[in-house]
Amino acid sequence: MNPLVGGMGRAVALAAAVAAGTAFVLTRVGAPWLWAVALALPVGGLTLLVARLPRATDVVWAQQPATLSTATSVQASTLASRLAEAAVDQDRFVTRVQPRLRRLAEARLRQVHGIPDLRHPKARDALGADLHRLLTDPKAPLPEPSKLADLLENL
Repeated sequence: MNPLVGGMGRAVALAAAVAAGTAFVLTRVGAPWLWAVALALPVGGLTLLVARLPRATDVVWAQQPATLSTATSVQASTLASRLAEAAVDQDRFVTRVQPRLRRLAEARLRQVHGIPDLRHPKARDALGADLHRLLTDPKAPLPEPSKLADLLENL
């Protein structure tokens, strides 16, 4: 982005002119010249900073992303952040991740096996003991990422 004043030399010249103008005005209103200079220096420094700031109205010519974001990628990134939080905090796993995994497993059980929910006696056999425990036990810890991937692959 382009700064308000092009080039560092122009910005310094503008800051010096504003500082000199401020010092001149302060001496004209009765301030001692030493105080006028002392007060004009911060005004000049602030002018230099403002002159080097990028303009808010600049157009950012960034290339469009290669692929458009879809709901799936947003959900995947949300799930990844939730899993990272859940790996540290068991309560987050029980309240945020486990219910979502449970709904996913129940939907899959209904579609593929015709099993209505996780409480059904055949659900444990269809999912496997480890995955069933992960989905139903509130004290079940979140396994390592590779183990979790293997368990979810069974869905």
